[in-house]
Amino acid sequence: MLWLFDNISILLIGFSVFASTMLLCCYLWFINSLNKTPTLTISCIILLFSFSYLQFEHLSYFMSGADPMREKSYLFFLFVAPPTFYIFFRALLKQEDQFHPTLLLNYLLLLISFFVRPEITIPLLFMTGTFYSVWLAFTVYGLKDQRKQFKIEISFFILFIVLAIGVLVLGIAMPYMDSRYFYYFYTFAIGIALVLTTAALVVNDDLPGEISEIAKSRYTATTLKDVAVDEKLGAIEILMNEKKIYQDDSLNLASLAREVGLSGHQLSELINTRIGMSFSQYMRSIRVDAAKNALLEEPNASVLAISLDNGFKSQSSFYAAFKELTGVSPGAYRDKHAK
Repeated sequence: MLWLFDNISILLIGFSVFASTMLLCCYLWFINSLNKTPTLTISCIILLFSFSYLQFEHLSYFMSGADPMREKSYLFFLFVAPPTFYIFFRALLKQEDQFHPTLLLNYLLLLISFFVRPEITIPLLFMTGTFYSVWLAFTVYGLKDQRKQFKIEISFFILFIVLAIGVLVLGIAMPYMDSRYFYYFYTFAIGIALVLTTAALVVNDDLPGEISEIAKSRYTATTLKDVAVDEKLGAIEILMNEKKIYQDDSLNLASLAREVGLSGHQLSELINTRIGMSFSQYMRSIRVDAAKNALLEEPNASVLAISLDNGFKSQSSFYAAFKELTGVSPGAYRDKHAK
């Protein structure tokens, strides 16, 4: 049985390193809907590097038997990862431009770990990590009233909590069990967390920007005080229904805001509060509705052609959005309604 755990662990370690690299590249060069503050960027880099380093140390353990807990560098990143996780998501949700020195207090346990035995500090560390995961899940769940559909994203955060609680239990029980099983589970936890993150971004490639956008509309003062809201909503409707601007796959919040004559923040708040969706979800809804009509009106057109004609950048993103909003695949929808 141990050989099976070893092989699964090695596969997850390889995936973790690959996924961390790809996620960092996506953040730095492909996700353009975020206000990438220095705090957000630095914490993202540190967090993904910490995951990769911890997994490399786990690989060394499975290959040679060298206990990572004896390595100061392993302990360092072990204590760095949870507070960095919190700082990253706090910066993502709050979108604050300035770093608050008080955030460094989250690394207090790292300082304490140099003077207190690991048997005491490590359970405290995993307890803190579980608290951060629960905080994130409840914070994101608290935004559910700002949008109509939130089931998929919430399920990912619930799984994060389950993983965090599992690691907490293992961390507390570590002095009383074979450490190999702890490293198995911790390797699995990091790997599965990155699998979930990757899957969430496949389902919704603008999820970080969407969560940030919704959070801003809830936590900041209104920007629509002097805006003719109904007039702007009418302008958006004309752009979508008559000019079919959604067919442009490069359309983003900033470019649509310029067309309507609003700032990006104003347009984001307008769509969130009056339409009940985030900008990304609104665009997916418009594009899927157009694609539904095209699937029936153009029976000989391929699904790929329809997806590209209606503003989706790839067939995979079209399938994910279509299935999310209709519950069926584009092909199944066409077959059902064509009959």
